Amino acid sequence: MSNVATPRVPNVRASLILARFDWIRKNHGAPAIETVLSALGRSHANAIRGAVTASQWVPFDAFVAFVEKVDVVLGRGDLGLVRPLARYAARANLPTLYKIFYKVGSLDYIISKAAAVWSAHYDSGHASTGTLASGHRFRVERFATPHRVHCMTIQGWAEETAVLVGVKLQGVRHNVCRLHGDDLCEFDMIDA
Repeated sequence: MSNVATPRVPNVRASLILARFDWIRKNHGAPAIETVLSALGRSHANAIRGAVTASQWVPFDAFVAFVEKVDVVLGRGDLGLVRPLARYAARANLPTLYKIFYKVGSLDYIISKAAAVWSAHYDSGHASTGTLASGHRFRVERFATPHRVHCMTIQGWAEETAVLVGVKLQGVRHNVCRLHGDDLCEFDMIDA
């Protein structure tokens, strides 16, 4: 018997999946959801099918497999849909109550609030923010199982958050990443 512990699979809120269902329906029709789910393995498909209310927890690996399969079935299979899906979800998951904050708040304020409520969307890791001379920084630390899809999802969310606040960005740089051996992931939102 090995003494190596199996890493815990984190969970994400079903709101992340439900927003992607909405994107699929609007862009490819409702039957495309079942086409994507049928292409998934049984356990991941069952987990995704079980995401019926936004507050439910869904295994992170099922979420990643679902996003990857959406990209393969409805895109080019190059992860090119990951960021557009995240951008759509950022807008779709924005409660009406918070829309006023996006209209009157700064990008620093909005991303600091997002960092503060990280645990409302993920049950692993934590987020923090910082300012740069020419932009804003969003950090993710100690997320149990980093994945490229997750990093790209955060980039897409950051891009759309800037749009919602009315800030023009040159882009979102992700030069520090756990997938490259770093201790954390940093997303630098560079002002235009």
